[in-house]
Amino acid sequence: MNIESTKMVLRGYHWPQSVLDATPPNGVFYLALNMTSACNYRCPYCFVGLANLKLSPDELSFNEKVRLIRQASDCEAKVLVMPGRGEPLGDSDFWKILEEANHLGLWVVVYTNGYFLNREKILRLKQADVSVYLKIDSFDRKVYEKMVGKKGVFARLRSNLDLLVEHFHKPIIENGRIISRLGINSVVSVQSAPSIPEIDAWCAERQIFYTCRSPVKVGEAELTWEYLVENRVENLRDIGRKYAERNFTSATELGQCGIYRFGITVENNGEVYVCPDAREGFQRIGNIREYSLQNLIRRKKERYPLNSSSGYCFVKSHKNLEEGEVGGK
Repeated sequence: MNIESTKMVLRGYHWPQSVLDATPPNGVFYLALNMTSACNYRCPYCFVGLANLKLSPDELSFNEKVRLIRQASDCEAKVLVMPGRGEPLGDSDFWKILEEANHLGLWVVVYTNGYFLNREKILRLKQADVSVYLKIDSFDRKVYEKMVGKKGVFARLRSNLDLLVEHFHKPIIENGRIISRLGINSVVSVQSAPSIPEIDAWCAERQIFYTCRSPVKVGEAELTWEYLVENRVENLRDIGRKYAERNFTSATELGQCGIYRFGITVENNGEVYVCPDAREGFQRIGNIREYSLQNLIRRKKERYPLNSSSGYCFVKSHKNLEEGEVGGK
């Protein structure tokens, strides 16, 4: 088999289209659950907005999270996604939720900036049913630290990345595809665009799943839009399309956004969204403290009929009108 031409996917988002399409009408395949609101970084495109990166008194308790995950399992969910409203690994419930999800047979995909990792935690993750999606916009220290809004953190990121590659990352070939448990995702901004080819090549050499896309105009990006994109909206979008393995981090074989098309997103206060980026300015669906998850799944589909087009991004179709077309990146 020619490894260079073999498709690469991230475990958790590796499912055949036929498996996803078999999701029952009143069920979900993906539960995206936002964990803590606290984050140690201050990214200029943060999808929740920097002012919201702090603990909230109405966040779901551990027992409420467990109850939600069990409801999701009853609704045929196979994957728990922790998208990173804040930094999931900074949540005191992270390890207990990971264990509970695995106990129920759910694979977990966690999005992280990698700061809170160390060798011990990485070895612990290796033994769990989990994939790690690391956010890296550049291997240039100055650019990286500018894009995370914090100085002195790049060396720690590179050290933890090396530890992940050494102790966690063991790609396998399955059904003609390279399946990795380690992914890297980049936001393609004016500042990071020159770094994207280097990250892509580095990942390809090590068989690490890679995705990138231009910013989504939500949260902090609504305030920093000109800084992030200048007059290069379409150019940045095209860079994302050139280097990404798939249209979205959760993309299906048909190029659909998996979480939007086959999942449901629950905020850490129980509010339900169409997808992790669809926060403000959209019709309310409800709260898991008020309705059962099955009821909320039905309400979501009634209020937001799903689009199955390849590359369709629900939020970009509403917010990124400058791109000139509905696109996946």
